[in-house]
Amino acid sequence: MDEEIYKIITDAYGTVFQPMARDVIEVRKTAANEGLDMALTSFKRNPSAEHFNLLKVAMLTYQYWVQKRVIK
Repeated sequence: MDEEIYKIITDAYGTVFQPMARDVIEVRKTAANEGLDMALTSFKRNPSAEHFNLLKVAMLTYQYWVQKRVIK
């Protein structure tokens, strides 16, 4: 599942090494952070396999946007 999500992200936005505009990255990073908070809250409330998988996807997405290179 993780590989599929990463492929979807990289197909849409390129690898983390391909630079992108700072404003786009900041918006996506903020959204990923909010998603991570929501997934963590859901997992803490109900630590099921489904919520764990959502948490993993949220962490992967957040990590991608944190590591994404910026156009200088």
